[in-house]
Amino acid sequence: GVNVLNFGVAGYGTAQSLLRYELLDFREALDHVFYVYCSNDLMDNLAGGLFHLDDAGRLARGEALSRFTLLSKLHLSYLVLDAAGRLSANTAPPRRAFSLFRQILRRWKEAAESNGATFRLLWLPREDYDAPGVAAIVEEEGVETLNLRDCFGERDPAHLHRPWELSPYRIQGNNHWNEAGNRLAAVCLHRVLEGDLGLPRLSEEEVALALRRYYSAFGAPASASAISGDAGQGAWGDAPRMKTEGWPASPQAEAIRRKYAALAPEEAPSPAEQASRAGFDVQLRDGHLAYIKEDCAWTDFQDVFFLHVYPANAQDLPVHRREHGFDNLDFMPSFQDATCTIERRLPSYAIDRIKTGQFFVDAEGGYNSIWEAEFDAAHLAAIPPL
Repeated sequence: GVNVLNFGVAGYGTAQSLLRYELLDFREALDHVFYVYCSNDLMDNLAGGLFHLDDAGRLARGEALSRFTLLSKLHLSYLVLDAAGRLSANTAPPRRAFSLFRQILRRWKEAAESNGATFRLLWLPREDYDAPGVAAIVEEEGVETLNLRDCFGERDPAHLHRPWELSPYRIQGNNHWNEAGNRLAAVCLHRVLEGDLGLPRLSEEEVALALRRYYSAFGAPASASAISGDAGQGAWGDAPRMKTEGWPASPQAEAIRRKYAALAPEEAPSPAEQASRAGFDVQLRDGHLAYIKEDCAWTDFQDVFFLHVYPANAQDLPVHRREHGFDNLDFMPSFQDATCTIERRLPSYAIDRIKTGQFFVDAEGGYNSIWEAEFDAAHLAAIPPL
């Protein structure tokens, strides 16, 4: 019974989130506004150039990118700013970054409160969330906070005594939290809203089910890049779908969505049905296996393809493959391959059967099948070469 709206825009810091909030002009429609502070927000506010401080120290809309007139019209402008941000990531933010952050934070808090909402800042569960001076600004401006690190620590005291890089709530090799961290963050937030909004208390199992419904509602990309609350029903009932064609989804988010969706209480489809659901048509093309998908997006090819070829005569396998009984020809498409058709050359020996499909590796290192299909000798012989 809670409607959640996301104002975040990656790579633009506090400034873009504030502008998005102001643009949509919610007045008294929101009960709570949560600002999730990230350690790169200070420098992103400067690099984005959306605001600057005038001579009197007041917040004003900025045109800091005007000197990059040509670049600002190209996607290269983002690459330039991103490279600059990476170079400066290990340096202390300049004083003006803190002054700008203070004024943006103050304006957002005042706007939210004037609309009748409670404004809170969320500290992430990492131990290094606070650039020196940020917490002092937050306190001086009278902004309420919720510290997810403390909340995680209440559930798992060991969390407070290990670096984030070793946290079981973190995706290995990535600073974002995994689904265990996502679930715990949901519990922490819901505990706050239970009291403020008079919501019934949910068990952690109910929170997990709610997240499963949420992620399973994000179906295959549809034809319009718009958000719709009535575009369809999720696998568990009334969860809305989001149409997201052309919106790059992170591999981590996609992996979480697939993992939750895999828990749906339904019969497992056959390999042929899985391939069909994935939208792939697998064909033979003059000694090549072709993976064809109409209306494809780059996200269709971001996961590993497995290709296992079983020979009619096991002696045709390379020596190091014979103990497994098949040739392992797994591959990741390169950017050059990211079209709606990808081909892989098959071995020249007589083939008994082929297993192929896609899988992803979850945060715990487990291998999860997305789709798979198997072709035996009779099926292969029946497919006409193209």
